[in-house]
Amino acid sequence: MIRTLIKSKTPTISILFPVSVCVLLLCTSCTRSANENGTRVLAKVNGEPVSLDEFAMNLKQLRAEHDKISQDNPKVLKQLKGRALNEVIVMTMLRQEAAKRQIRIAPAEVEGRLANWKEGYPPGGFEEMLRKQNTTEEYLKKRIADQLLIEKVTEALFSNETLVSDEEMKSYYSEHQDEFFRPVRVHAFQIVVPTKGEAEKIRAEILSGQMTFESAARKYSLSPDAARGGDLGFFARNEKIAAFNAAFSLVVGTLSQPVQSPYGVHLLKVVEKEPSKKLALTEARDEIIKALKRAKEVKVYKEWVTKLLKDGEIYKNEAVFDTFS
Repeated sequence: MIRTLIKSKTPTISILFPVSVCVLLLCTSCTRSANENGTRVLAKVNGEPVSLDEFAMNLKQLRAEHDKISQDNPKVLKQLKGRALNEVIVMTMLRQEAAKRQIRIAPAEVEGRLANWKEGYPPGGFEEMLRKQNTTEEYLKKRIADQLLIEKVTEALFSNETLVSDEEMKSYYSEHQDEFFRPVRVHAFQIVVPTKGEAEKIRAEILSGQMTFESAARKYSLSPDAARGGDLGFFARNEKIAAFNAAFSLVVGTLSQPVQSPYGVHLLKVVEKEPSKKLALTEARDEIIKALKRAKEVKVYKEWVTKLLKDGEIYKNEAVFDTFS
């Protein structure tokens, strides 16, 4: 749905592989058992051993998504192990193809995307997400690097096949009119501190003219957006944490009372309001093209990986695979 792209959402690990996930289960029919029972080689892809650590971390991640009863179910565990290995096989093959084409991911690219993601969380929210998903920031960086590699390889190999014509874009807009309604949005700034007392003190300093809201945010706020003066950008009601809904009752230019949330106490300031409206074609154009291009990338990437799996030499060591639980 185009609507989900227009509406900003906080990223999580589960969306890191929107393309590759759809092909993971294709690997099962392509694997052939290797006679390597005396080694700790789990599998090989075109002669290259796959990473045991990567497989183990993937399995841990998948198991964390299920309750304890499901985790202990032998049938479910076998399925999860298969998925974890399939993903490692696909990514190993993808890295081999990227190396042939000298496609690399610089650490700065990973750090940049991670920083952008962190800005989408309130104070402590990013760490809470990692805990809930039973993972670490280092593992997340690796997943980001893999996703960036998928994107770069797809762009390098299939840029012409994923182009979106004006006709396709216009046709989608015409056929999905209900997806282009935008609700009331506000452009707000925030300051986040641990206690109500601190928030009230800062609020008094701002109202008395001792400092601007932006200066106070840079000096006191615990949120990552403090570096931008607390700028949250535009958002709709219920699009972010519940505390931010208080911004919709503010007059532009005014300051909220302290608002409590699980992340601390917030002060909010609204600098702009946009009424509800239906996006014109020119306003929705970029998002439509992005969505249609992404759909094409999924299709061509899936077909390409299927061919790689069919043509490649993939071996699985059943004895080692069975030892993981």
